Amino acid sequence: MAIVVLDIAKFRAMFPEFSNVSNELLPFLFNQATDYLNNSDFSLVDDVIKRERLLYLLMAHLAYVRYGDVNGNGGSGMVGRISSASEGSVSVSSDIGPVEFRYAWYTQSPYGMDYWQATKVYRMANYYPGC
Repeated sequence: MAIVVLDIAKFRAMFPEFSNVSNELLPFLFNQATDYLNNSDFSLVDDVIKRERLLYLLMAHLAYVRYGDVNGNGGSGMVGRISSASEGSVSVSSDIGPVEFRYAWYTQSPYGMDYWQATKVYRMANYYPGC
C-alpha cells in the first residue's frame, strides 16, 4: 500500500473555487484532513486513488468552513442553516435541523456532505450469515 502525498496542482484543478486559499495553507489543511481520514497503510480506505479523492474533499470542506470560497460562500463561522433573519439591528439565527450529531459537522458544506456519503460503506457493519 501507499500513502497519499498532497499534490497542490491537482487539488487546485479539482477545486478552483478555493483560489483564495494560499498554497502555504494547503499543507495544513491536508494534514488536518488526515486527522479525520487515516492516510497510512492501516487506513480503511486501501485504494490510494479513492483515499486521495476523499482527503481532497475533506480539505475542500475545511477550506469552505474556515475561509470560504472565491464566490463568498462559506467561511461565515456560522454552523448549520439560517433559520431566521431580520433586518433592523441585523439578527441572524441558525440551527442544524434534524441532523444526527455524528455527521452534523459534515453538513456545513457540499464537500463535507459528499465525503460523508462516499464513506458510508466504511461505517456499515458486516454481516456474515452462518458463522
